[in-house]
Amino acid sequence: MPRDLTKSRYLAGLRCPRLLWTRWNRPDDVPPPPDDRRPIIESGRQVERLAQRVFPGAIEVPRLENVHEAVQATAKLLEQRVPLLEAAFSVSGRHCRVDVLLPAPDEHWDLIEIKAGAKVRENHIRDLAFQYDTLGRAGLEIDRVYVVHLNSGYVRRGEIDIMQLFTRVDVTDRVVKLATYTDRTIQAMQEMVAGPDPDTPIGSRCNAPHPCPLKPLCWGDLPADNVTLLYHGGQRIWELMDSGIFAMAQVPDKRLSARQLLQKQALATGEPHVDRDALHGWLDELVYPVHHLDFETMAPAVPAFDGVRPYQQIPFQFSLHIQHTPGAEPEHHEFLATEPGDPRPHLVDALLQAIGPTGTVLAWNMAFEKLVIEELAEADLVRAPRLIDLAKRLVDLMTPFTAFMVHHPDQGGSCSLKAVLPAVTDLGYDDLQISAGGAATHGYEQAMFGGIEPAARSRILADLRAYCGRDTEAMIAILGWLGRSAEGPGTTLPPG
Repeated sequence: MPRDLTKSRYLAGLRCPRLLWTRWNRPDDVPPPPDDRRPIIESGRQVERLAQRVFPGAIEVPRLENVHEAVQATAKLLEQRVPLLEAAFSVSGRHCRVDVLLPAPDEHWDLIEIKAGAKVRENHIRDLAFQYDTLGRAGLEIDRVYVVHLNSGYVRRGEIDIMQLFTRVDVTDRVVKLATYTDRTIQAMQEMVAGPDPDTPIGSRCNAPHPCPLKPLCWGDLPADNVTLLYHGGQRIWELMDSGIFAMAQVPDKRLSARQLLQKQALATGEPHVDRDALHGWLDELVYPVHHLDFETMAPAVPAFDGVRPYQQIPFQFSLHIQHTPGAEPEHHEFLATEPGDPRPHLVDALLQAIGPTGTVLAWNMAFEKLVIEELAEADLVRAPRLIDLAKRLVDLMTPFTAFMVHHPDQGGSCSLKAVLPAVTDLGYDDLQISAGGAATHGYEQAMFGGIEPAARSRILADLRAYCGRDTEAMIAILGWLGRSAEGPGTTLPPG
């Protein structure tokens, strides 16, 4: 097992000592990234390869299995004073590979990190501080330190303009300042991994910037009604745990917000909370025909079509269920782009043909659908007035839950569609091959751009139709449950 502290392990140690200790001592106990993280990781690699073209003539150090051979290859290339990609360094128990090294005046070098995001984040500075310290110990004089990231203001017009697609940000002062503390931190980590499991307490770090791979292990002993499920719990969750309170039933009422108190009461009784007057008022505002709408989108880091920015949401599919009267059998419309090219013009054709000029347009967490429709309007000035009118008719089906007009104890403190649907109906997503938005995006990109076999492509497209259709079927079922809740006796409604 290698004993050098890599920059990825260093960042893991900054996040959680137990995560670093486990990766170092019991690497088999750390599960691989979940499926929904893999497309993000691959996208980052693609952006990195593209950004390397900003440095013409750069030589890439081979990714040799033997670390010491890669370090020796780097040393020989450094003598040539040429731009280097993936330069390798190992010194003082630490190892890193550098995205880009550029020759600078007076035998110095510029250190450059390529990131797939659209801004500089604090984690990038920590990453570069580790590299800066390592390179300094290896004898390199660093002049300037930069982060190269995607330019969120770039709009594609024709072929990708590499020089405009990326932005270079000088972060030298921030990195140098942080690097003064880096050596002590590294030494502390090296001592820690040589000792027993640090058994680090759980905290907000477990979820940011994404769920820690050790979360199932570290959170496994929490009670079913644990305080991490508190609605909008925030820092209060960790304050409660620090005071020895782990179950919601143990939380004093005075330490809960009004909505958290309703959540606690629903858990205690096992029955949904229903504010019938408020719910009646919300339902009465709906104008029929009610259109249940859901989009699926892709947001490629590198714009795929003209008029598109990095990470702009590009809708490629929608499902629309229309109910002309309350509880009526729905009328279904759908669209899925299956031809090469920008899917938006044909999607707008189908959307405006299916949705009439009147009636509420329901969406779950409608801010997303509103953004998609408004960006469609920006790209289609001829039909923009109709699209803007459509956006104005949007109503959020999530509102009764976020406003606590209703709250079901089985929601787990979440108002996401995936949490609410199985709590209040018999529907779910477990029977589908594609069951999450990230998987839908990845599947569509595979089907359209992945060069897969026709039969596999057809299966993915069928799975996409089933998944997007389930989202609007879910909305119909939830609206029906809300209607029965408003008319029922109050808090004893069964799912279904």
